Amino acid sequence: MGTDHGFLNRLLRFFSSLKCGLILLGLTGTAVIVGTIILQRPMAREGEIEQVYAPQTIRLLDALGLLDVFHAWWFIVLLGLLGANVILASLDRFPQAWRYFSRPHREAEEWFVRKLPIVREIPLGALEPSEALARARDRLTQLGYRPHAPTLQKGTLYIEKHRIARLAPYVVHLSLLVIFGGAIVDGMWGYRGFISLGPGMRSRQLESMSTNTAPRVLPFTLRCDAAGMEKYPDGSPRQYWTRLAVEENGREVLHKQISVNDPLTYKGVRFFQASYGPSGEPSKLVIAAAWRDGSHSPVTVADGTSSSAWFFSKLPQMNFPADPGIRFRLVNVEMGYLSGLQVAKQPGKYLIWGGCLTLVGGLILAFYMVHVRVWGVIGRNAKGKPVLVLGGHPSKFRESFQERFKHLADAIEETLRGPAKGEREAERFTA
Repeated sequence: MGTDHGFLNRLLRFFSSLKCGLILLGLTGTAVIVGTIILQRPMAREGEIEQVYAPQTIRLLDALGLLDVFHAWWFIVLLGLLGANVILASLDRFPQAWRYFSRPHREAEEWFVRKLPIVREIPLGALEPSEALARARDRLTQLGYRPHAPTLQKGTLYIEKHRIARLAPYVVHLSLLVIFGGAIVDGMWGYRGFISLGPGMRSRQLESMSTNTAPRVLPFTLRCDAAGMEKYPDGSPRQYWTRLAVEENGREVLHKQISVNDPLTYKGVRFFQASYGPSGEPSKLVIAAAWRDGSHSPVTVADGTSSSAWFFSKLPQMNFPADPGIRFRLVNVEMGYLSGLQVAKQPGKYLIWGGCLTLVGGLILAFYMVHVRVWGVIGRNAKGKPVLVLGGHPSKFRESFQERFKHLADAIEETLRGPAKGEREAERFTA
């Protein structure tokens, strides 16, 4: 039993360690890079992967899940392990950081202040200790600092700023957990697919763009009312558009005309305009028929018999007569067009966005805010004279804090050089 507990403790310590976190972060980063370099099925155009990779390469990449990295089971497991590492590391260190944040050390003795990284002695002159502390308090208040009143009453001048910066690592940890959670939700319940619709067509089924995934059935029906293409004056395509409607329970609940950068969204499913092209089948066909011998008798093509004939609009000399001796001529043909729609459901996107915003806030706390603390107590210098021992401690950027500390100390020293209260009263009485 003791051996089992020892192994479990070592395992937990390893999973909460920085070394494990760096390993998992490196593996996750490598997976993201691979998913960026290799074409991904959810993002590739139809037939693009087959044009780029050989069949045997596609089979290998499919087997490894590298053609859909962000929905692969091993990528979701990797994110879960990285999230567990962040949680364990935070649980191991957060209680101490929270005590440090919630119960700051305000009261101090002279020996404590003298051990701080930045210390300065300020002579009191003719001032009493209580008056010196009061003047220092007033001067710091003028400079935008608020000395802690209860601590001052106990003989310690204490100021601090930006204590919240101490929690910056945990804000970053929380944001990473939210981002990982959103990515896991997308990987498990999100999907991407493709639908081809022509005017008047309806569909509830989309072809999945993920690896080895069966077609997915939508919880509603998508209808195409019209589709088209806008052109530039030179005839080149400017924009594709599709007029879509959503039907649910036999009635229309939403309709919208979409274009490339203006999708339709319903129940978390977004439909993007991806392509527009001929369907390969004519939507309107006009044919003229005549007897081969040039007679003007009516041509009957629906007399119960059947025959076949080939005809070519651009090569009329190759239009062979049908079996009854009828020659067909193509007058006009209008081809049908299909609108290609990419479909995406990303249930974790709001978590990812929220996590990214939280991450930005955590990084601002970590890199641009410094927790600054300054203590001041009455002590004695090497000659035994009373002085205000002022000491400061920044959480980082000590060099820049030294300039700020010098400014505060100079301002306090200038204030303490003034005459004492009794001397000012004597001067007024003499005058």
